[in-house]
Amino acid sequence: MTTSRTKKARAAEPRRETGLVALPEETLLTIVVNGRALSRLSSSPFQRRELVLGWLFSQDLVAGAGDMAALRFQGDRALVRLRPGASFRPERFQPLQVTACSGGDVRPALFQDLPAVRRDYDFTLAQAVALMELLPARARMFRRHGGIHCSMLADMRGLRILASREDIGRSNSVDKVIGWALSARVDLRGTALLTTGRISAEMALKCLHAGIPTLISQTTLTSKALEIVRRSGLTLIGHVLKPRPILLNF
Repeated sequence: MTTSRTKKARAAEPRRETGLVALPEETLLTIVVNGRALSRLSSSPFQRRELVLGWLFSQDLVAGAGDMAALRFQGDRALVRLRPGASFRPERFQPLQVTACSGGDVRPALFQDLPAVRRDYDFTLAQAVALMELLPARARMFRRHGGIHCSMLADMRGLRILASREDIGRSNSVDKVIGWALSARVDLRGTALLTTGRISAEMALKCLHAGIPTLISQTTLTSKALEIVRRSGLTLIGHVLKPRPILLNF
């Protein structure tokens, strides 16, 4: 008599995960203005109100906080309702998507007719270094798990930090600082923005559009950012904490 023996299938060994520590949170936030979805931002899940306001302003879609009649969050959606007198025209928002880790969308018109900027205050490189050295103490989320950027807004006449904001996106951290400044009605002509992030084109454009005359970074800048700096007069310091910093329009 022929018999058969059923071979038992071996249970799959569970895959091991090691070395995990506290990780930076990432959310996908869709910005909806007057019922129209404009963009989806990969961002940190805190200080979202400032992020939305700063992003709308940096895209030249609102003139300030007063253009917003309401802003509420529904899950992963930021629902913005603008005042009837706001200058928002959704048909002009035809952005170019920026790939890599730049920061989402950039309206092509923002590269044209760059505003000229001129700072009306003086400062030394040593003072810029001293301000940047205040950043680590403010980068609370970075100390917890790394992998996150921090930007600060400094009053350059009083040489003091006005606000600091963190986000997984370097552009988002800038938008948050600008959003805070708009809400607080800060005169940005007397300020400088300090950041841990690389200065790419859209980072320089955000400062220019806000009227911030000085941008200071721990790292370098891109060739397109250099072009914008030369055309606009923006003061830029790169590698500020290194022995040989980059000084432009200084």
